[in-house]
Amino acid sequence: MADINFHHPLFLHPSDTPGTILISHRLTGVENYSVWSHSLRIALLAKNKLGFVDGDCRRSTYPDSLRAQWDRCNAFVLSWILNTVSPDLSAGLVFAFDSTVVWMDLKDRFSKVDGSRIFFLHQSIAHLTQGDATVSYYFTQLKLLWDEYTALVPFFNCDCEVAQQNSSHLHQQRLFQFLMGLNETYAAVRSQILLMQPLPSVNKAYSMIVQE
Repeated sequence: MADINFHHPLFLHPSDTPGTILISHRLTGVENYSVWSHSLRIALLAKNKLGFVDGDCRRSTYPDSLRAQWDRCNAFVLSWILNTVSPDLSAGLVFAFDSTVVWMDLKDRFSKVDGSRIFFLHQSIAHLTQGDATVSYYFTQLKLLWDEYTALVPFFNCDCEVAQQNSSHLHQQRLFQFLMGLNETYAAVRSQILLMQPLPSVNKAYSMIVQE
């Protein structure tokens, strides 16, 4: 145990408990798996425990003197996963003993990307409008849809000119989507934004709108 310091993947902070709920999202099925898994991966990375679900931190890689501590950390990660899974799904996981196996099992069951989900996201983005909501709430909801779409259909990124053009087109498309859904009370500032050369980023446009 003397070799385990704050930066070691087997380190557990005194404030860590099995009952901790790391994220607000609760896995319910295919419909929210991408958001749930991305959020939980970030939380586990912050606790230096991501290796327990992606397979990089395996029990067999540690000497006998540290395997009991690995078992303890693994139990913590299992608990943290179960704490963010709906009761209907967690009932089938309570007897699991390996966090990597559980993570992969959930991925195999719920990470299926089919055309219907992508169609739903396209449709939701196209139909989303501000309505009675604040600009901040509307923009947040739109960004959630964009982020889920990006997680399901990741954008190919490289330094080539074609990729840069595609990225520019994507950012322009999102700017237009944001502006299209705004209430007509923002028509004047919207026109002002569309006349800018070059067009601003969607975040810059949002900043201009909320300051109006």
